[in-house]
Amino acid sequence: MGFSTELLMALACALMFFRAGRFESANSAHDYSFLWALLSVLLSALLLLALKASWIVLFVSQVGLFFAIGVVRALRDPA
Repeated sequence: MGFSTELLMALACALMFFRAGRFESANSAHDYSFLWALLSVLLSALLLLALKASWIVLFVSQVGLFFAIGVVRALRDPA
């Protein structure tokens, strides 16, 4: 797989995080969709540009980011 595959996957993940943030903030005063998408883009840029990681590493890191966001949200608002 070439670099374009990883780039398309990074863009798809950023879009998924943006949509998930919008969905999560549907009835909330705060909208973190841009922050979630930015975290995804920054993580992808770090992995693809600095570390030259493969799409598997990119996918696993995005899943890890998803769980990390969930843990932080659960700690901030346990109700």
